[in-house]
Parts: sequence; structure tokens; C-alpha cells
Amino acid sequence: MTLIADHAYAIAPATGISHLLDGSRMLMRTGARLAAITAGFVAVLVWLAPGGDVWESDVMLFKLALSILCAFGAVALWQASLPPLSPVVEVDVARGEVRLLRKGPGAQKRVIERCAFADLHMAELSGRHIAFWGPNGRLIAEIALSNALAHAALIGTLRAAGKLA
Repeated sequence: MTLIADHAYAIAPATGISHLLDGSRMLMRTGARLAAITAGFVAVLVWLAPGGDVWESDVMLFKLALSILCAFGAVALWQASLPPLSPVVEVDVARGEVRLLRKGPGAQKRVIERCAFADLHMAELSGRHIAFWGPNGRLIAEIALSNALAHAALIGTLRAAGKLA
């Protein structure tokens, strides 16, 4: 059996969000969680460490300050190790645009990205799933609509904009 590399056909590159394929975020979150657990253990176990007379004020003050500092550090590292919230996708058929929103403190929403249907590179339809590709060929959002009327209205608007075959 022979294996031959044929370069006559160009391989289409898979476009998407490449930083999600990298494992560095997961490693950083794992490291932050391990550091948070270690700081929590230090905050508790510093009271078991021997040092001079148990009731000396300077030793007790040092242990108290160290345990409070480690406890705050553990809480901060644990909060930093949580995965980021995924953005919310809003498709506005009336305005003809796709918006990515991130929820902020309270009920406040912040617009991360906004792209009009006319500015899209293309929209892919696969059953009930619709993928929106940005002007530079980057995946913006992928949604699945279960409401038949909303799905038909969106498909009609995308076809009118010329982004869906």
C-alpha cells in the first residue's frame, strides 16, 4: 500500500476562534485553583506552626495577619480561576444585525460585537442551526431556533440580504 500526498486540491482552512483551541487558559485556571487551595491551607495551618510562647502578642499578630492575607488571596485566586461567562447572542431581525452581549454587574449588558446582516461574510444553514460568519471569515455566532416563525423570518431576512443561498 502506498501513500501519496496530492497537493492538486487546496485544503480549505478551518476558520474559527483559535484561542478556544489552546489549552493555556485551562492550565492558568488550574494553576490558580491550586494556588488558592494552597493559600487556604496556609491560612489554616499557620496556627499549628510552633513559634515562641503561644500567647506572645507579636507572634499572634503575625499569624493573624498572615492568615487573613492568605485567606483573601485564596478567595481572589479562586474567583480568578472561574471560567469566563460565554456571551449572549441576540439576533435582531428588524434591524438586521447580530449582537454579542456580555452580562455585567446587575442586569447591565455590554455589547462586545455588532455586525449587520449586510456586512456578514456568509450565513450557514444546517437544519435548525444557523452559523454567522463575520466580514473577515471569523465565526461570530451559532444559534439554533426552535420557533418556526422566528426561524422563517430570520431565513427570509438573510436571503433578502444575500447572505444565504
